[in-house]
Parts: sequence; structure tokens; C-alpha cells
Amino acid sequence: MGSASRAVRVEEVCVGIFGAFIGGEFLPSVLGNAPGFNGMSLAMGVAGAAVMLVLLKLMRRKVGPMRNSRSRGSDRR
Repeated sequence: MGSASRAVRVEEVCVGIFGAFIGGEFLPSVLGNAPGFNGMSLAMGVAGAAVMLVLLKLMRRKVGPMRNSRSRGSDRR
């Protein structure tokens, strides 16, 4: 997603994995599809990860970039 910070990259990976789980495992089981790995679960996993990363990008745009605790203290003068 074009981020530079290591913490932001780790966050993006975690959100992508969560989205892939929601799209590939959780959603098909709720909808009643057959369990196991197939092409549809792969496609839904990729779509779930993409949707979650887009939502993360929108949230970051609204809230602002992540800052570590050191940069916060300098803003409080």
C-alpha cells in the first residue's frame, strides 16, 4: 500500500491475514458452502484481504498516520 514504516507494514500484513480468514474461512462456513480448500475460498480470501486493506487505508486517511510514543511527547508543548 505504499507505506514506509515497519510498524505500518506489520499492521497491513496482520489486517490482510485477518481479511483473508474472514473471506476464505468464516464467510463460506456462514453461507453453508462445503468446508475445505477450493478455488472459491481462495478468491473470497483474496477479496476479503483486499477489502480489509482498503478499509484500513480509508481509516488511516481519516484518523491520520501512526506515530510512536516519542513523537507524541514533542507535540504536547
